[in-house]
Amino acid sequence: MKQANKSILLVLILLSVSLLINAKVKPFTVVIDPGHGGKDPGATRAGVCESNINLDIALLVGSMLEKHHDIKVVYTRKTDKTLEPVERMETANKANGDIFVSIHVNSAYNEAKKRDVTTTHGVEVYIQTVENTDRKTRTLKQKSSITSIGENGIEVSKRYDENNSPTFNAIYEIKQAQIFNLSNNLATYIGNEMGEKERKIRGVKQQSLYVTWQTIVPSVLVEVGYITNPEERAFMTSKDGQRNLATGIYNGILKYKNDFDLSKESMKSITAVQNMQAYDTETVEEDSNSIVSKESTNKDEIVFMWQIMTSSTPLKDNDYRFKKLKCSFYKENNIYKYTYGSSTDYKEVQKLQADIKKLFSDAFIIAMKNGKRIDINEARKQQ
Repeated sequence: MKQANKSILLVLILLSVSLLINAKVKPFTVVIDPGHGGKDPGATRAGVCESNINLDIALLVGSMLEKHHDIKVVYTRKTDKTLEPVERMETANKANGDIFVSIHVNSAYNEAKKRDVTTTHGVEVYIQTVENTDRKTRTLKQKSSITSIGENGIEVSKRYDENNSPTFNAIYEIKQAQIFNLSNNLATYIGNEMGEKERKIRGVKQQSLYVTWQTIVPSVLVEVGYITNPEERAFMTSKDGQRNLATGIYNGILKYKNDFDLSKESMKSITAVQNMQAYDTETVEEDSNSIVSKESTNKDEIVFMWQIMTSSTPLKDNDYRFKKLKCSFYKENNIYKYTYGSSTDYKEVQKLQADIKKLFSDAFIIAMKNGKRIDINEARKQQ
C-alpha cells in the first residue's frame, strides 16, 4: 500500500476535469446552449420557431450574467446557425466551464387524436438519469485528464488507463456523483426562480439527454414553456415574456453560484485522494461479526476509512444508495456498516471530508484493526 501511495503522490497532485477550477485564477464560467438552430428549427407552431425563442432567451440570460465581473459566458451559438450535437459538446467541454445550461421549448401532442394538446403549460428542468451515471463516468474518463506535477515542478495533463488504476477510478466515480448532485441543485434553483416569476413549475426531471451526459460539468436542460399552448407561445415570443423567463434562469444561476462561492471545495480538485487508494468492493468474511477488505494484508495495521451508512440487511454493490461509489462493509452486531476509502494515514482520509460530506452528510471516520473497529482516538494515538 505504501509503495502504491508513493507512486500516486508523485503522479497526482490535483484532478482537473475541466469543471474543476481555482476561483482565484478564472471566473465562474457559464456555458449557455440555445437549442436547435439553422436547418433545425425545433418545434414549430403558427410560424413560430423554437430555435429563435431559445436564442433570444439565451442571449438575454448571457447579457445579464456578463454584467458581473467574476462571471464569464460562453455560447454554443449566438446566431441562427446549425450545430451538430457533438459540436455543442465540444464547445462546452473545451470552455473549462463550471455549469452548462441548455435552453429549449417544449411541445405536447396527442398521438391517438393526432392533434396538439393546447392546455399543457409550464417549465420543466431536466438532468441526467441515475441510469446514465455509468455513461457520465465514461465521458469523464474519455474527455478529461488528470493534471500531475513532476519532480521538476512542471504541470502535465495526462489521461490514464482506468483499468490499471483503481485510485483514478475512485476519483472519477466521486466526481461523477458530485456532478449529478450539483446538476440537481442547479436545476432546482432555476426551477424555483422561474416559479417566482409566476410560471407553473412542472418539476425537476431525469431524462437520457445527450447534452446532459456528454458534458463534463454540472448540466441542465430547461424547457421554458409549451409552444403548443397558444397563450404560452405568445408569452415566449413577447419581449416581456422572454425577459421574465431569462430572469428566472439568471436568478437560478446566481443562487447556484452563491453556493459555489461559499464552498469552493464543491468544485476544487480532489487533492484529498492524492495519497489514498480506492477501497476494493470485494470483501472477505473473517468471522460472523467482521468483514474486512482483501486490500488489508497486514492485520496489525490500523486502517482509517469513512463510514457512510448502515443497513440491517446486506446491500448489493450497485445499490443506488451508494451513489455509484464502490463501497465495502464490515458487520458489527448483525448490522452491515458500509465504508468508502481507506488509508493508514488519518490525515489523508480526513482530506476527503468536503467531498464525502456532500454525498453523505452523516458520514464519519472510523478505525479498523485486525478486522475489528477500534476507538478512533486510541487509533490516532498509535500513529
